[in-house]
Amino acid sequence: MKRKISFVAVGQAGGNIGRLFEKEGYAVLYINTSKEDLDTLTDAKFKYHIPQGEGCNKDRRKAKQLIIDDFDNIAAEIDSKVKSEMLFVIFAAGGGTGSGAGPMLMDLLIDEGRTVGAVTILPSSEESVKSHINSYECFTELTKISGSGACFIIDNENGDKLELNAAFVNSFDDFLVIPEKHKSIKGNIDKAEIMETLRAHGMSVIARSKSGESADIIKAMKESALASLEPDRAVKYIAASLAGNARMIDLERAFGTPIDTFQTFNEEKTICCMSGLTYPQTRLEAVYNKVAENEELIRQNLAATQETGLKRDVNFLTALEPAKGRNTEKKPQSRRDIMSKYL
Repeated sequence: MKRKISFVAVGQAGGNIGRLFEKEGYAVLYINTSKEDLDTLTDAKFKYHIPQGEGCNKDRRKAKQLIIDDFDNIAAEIDSKVKSEMLFVIFAAGGGTGSGAGPMLMDLLIDEGRTVGAVTILPSSEESVKSHINSYECFTELTKISGSGACFIIDNENGDKLELNAAFVNSFDDFLVIPEKHKSIKGNIDKAEIMETLRAHGMSVIARSKSGESADIIKAMKESALASLEPDRAVKYIAASLAGNARMIDLERAFGTPIDTFQTFNEEKTICCMSGLTYPQTRLEAVYNKVAENEELIRQNLAATQETGLKRDVNFLTALEPAKGRNTEKKPQSRRDIMSKYL
């Protein structure tokens, strides 16, 4: 399974998570506009510095332009270093390089026929207003990408950044190796079912619990990525290796009835992944509100450079609504079309 999944870690925060995945045996390509940030990854196998990049200092537009100018080389690096059945792009929504480059890079790679998911990071309420502006704009773009796979969100509001990163990577790795390590006469999860779970469009949540009780894995799922899951109970897949008294029916009662479930059993810990969830409107509205509360101050501070930061004519939350009733037919578009919509 570790040969089926690889990662492109964009920016410094993406690199921190990428290092944890590389230590677990996954192929990771680190991309950054800052050579200094890449130099801190002393044991990383594959690193790529975007030419002319000297860091983006939370400037998303600068990151996008650098990706556009060098996309052919970046795509070639991905093909030669981390080509796999599915690729996850890792980036911080509130940063500069990762926030600006992450969604556009995903869109371009999907257009080339790759299966692409995301691992992204939301800022805590204590982080700067600029981080929240970038997150607001990043998710406006991210949630509009059609054809993307699972989007995992690490929420820095939930605790220490490094601990959250490690917990996510450990849970993801445990989930991916279920077909190899967990066998039961009562049922098994195969590799194809793991991949189907990860290809589902929308938010995904993953967690583990050493307790054998359903209540504990349900609590862990609710706390693993966001303060609360959305109340619409929309979920496409639930895949779990259940331990002790943990039951799939309890997960369905807590989170909603999925299109399909995949389950096996083990004696150590419960590992669960849900995919095809609604993007977290409640949490993202808090990001939006922090930006809106400081809108006038931001406009005054940025007036000298003519940087807008906020878009009055864009309703961020409309991008997060489920796709029910929409015409989802994909219209042909050129690479130039994709690039132009991000600038």
